Amino acid sequence: MVVPIVVVAIIVLVVVKALMAAEESAASHITRGRVMRLAESERKGAADLEHLVEQPGRLHAAAAMASALAYTAVAALTSIAVLLAYDTWPTWAAAMAGAAVALIVLFALGDALPRTLAAQNPEGVALAFAPLARRIVRVLHPIARLLNTPWRLGMRLVVGEGAAHSAWATDEEARANGADEEEAAREEAEEALIEAVSDFSEKVVREVMVPRTDMTCIADTASAAEAIALIEELGYSRLPVYHSTVDDIRGVVYAKDLLAAICRDPDVSPASLARSAYFVPETKPVEELLMEMRSRTHIAIVADEYGGTAGLVTIEDLLEEIVGEIFDEYDSAVPLINEFEDGTIMVDARLPVDDLNERFDTAIELDADTVGGVFTEVAGHIPVVGESIEIEGLRLTVEELQGTRIMRLTVEPAAAAEREEDIDA
Repeated sequence: MVVPIVVVAIIVLVVVKALMAAEESAASHITRGRVMRLAESERKGAADLEHLVEQPGRLHAAAAMASALAYTAVAALTSIAVLLAYDTWPTWAAAMAGAAVALIVLFALGDALPRTLAAQNPEGVALAFAPLARRIVRVLHPIARLLNTPWRLGMRLVVGEGAAHSAWATDEEARANGADEEEAAREEAEEALIEAVSDFSEKVVREVMVPRTDMTCIADTASAAEAIALIEELGYSRLPVYHSTVDDIRGVVYAKDLLAAICRDPDVSPASLARSAYFVPETKPVEELLMEMRSRTHIAIVADEYGGTAGLVTIEDLLEEIVGEIFDEYDSAVPLINEFEDGTIMVDARLPVDDLNERFDTAIELDADTVGGVFTEVAGHIPVVGESIEIEGLRLTVEELQGTRIMRLTVEPAAAAEREEDIDA
């Protein structure tokens, strides 16, 4: 009866040892930035994993304590089982057998195997074992800390304050100089960049272009003085040239060409200096366009399916999809989302739907690419100021119109808006 109990106890100890070894190994293979993103997405086990990663010294201490307890207990239990099963064996032989079994079983099944599996799928293993590992850490870390106290006190007397750190403290914890926060920020930036590159490959030109209504163009009858005044006012280095309407783009005039020509002839016509325009369909993948722009031109006119002008796109627009907004000396930083002190959130109607989903943790999937387009698509008509719609738990309210175009909207949780209306009533 005793031997089966001993076998069960050994199996339990091996499992605990294996779990802690796997979690310790898996956690070391995942960047802190990735863990933060998993927690933000509310993946199962991510909150426990984030807690373990925030204090890695506790996890290392608990894993070391589990290993020590497992080796000791397995060796002792095996020795007892051998003595009970073979009462003719001398005690030293039973002890040697126990030590051998503990070494082989725990190293193979409790250390090497779980660490190998964790290295193959660190994220999956870390998330799966994090809840149980966190509970084991709560139990074993205080014991490890208590047993480590005499060593720390002795080293402090001999070496000084420099040895006051835990034996399982990581480099970042030992330095305690803020480097861990910097590393986490760097890793988070790297994760964001990788995600942006991944999203970039799935976008088309229509999603990143400057829409026709925001284009700045000059007529082919414009004078050099008019073109120079526009360039000086807006800081643009390239201006599309049209004939009669913006749907008939004839070329693109470059500021450097115009300035050089004016030095020779102050009355030169900007249209005569226009270079050929590069037209692309609005459904063209941005990844392909970026490769073409590297060797062709830095501006392209976007044509819609009917042959009209849908907008324009520059190489800067494409790069901003990867690295974020790029501001030069002519740009003014105008945020697309503004949050005021009273809690009101105002958004520009040009805000991409993906950015709205990310900001408010929603999953809006419509044909529209912008928040203004979402409002019009859901409403089914041209709205008026003050009109509201509800979608995905959000209430969008039009705050400013320019003709038939939505300029700004307020965004708030629909439930909160309803409570405010009840109070007002």
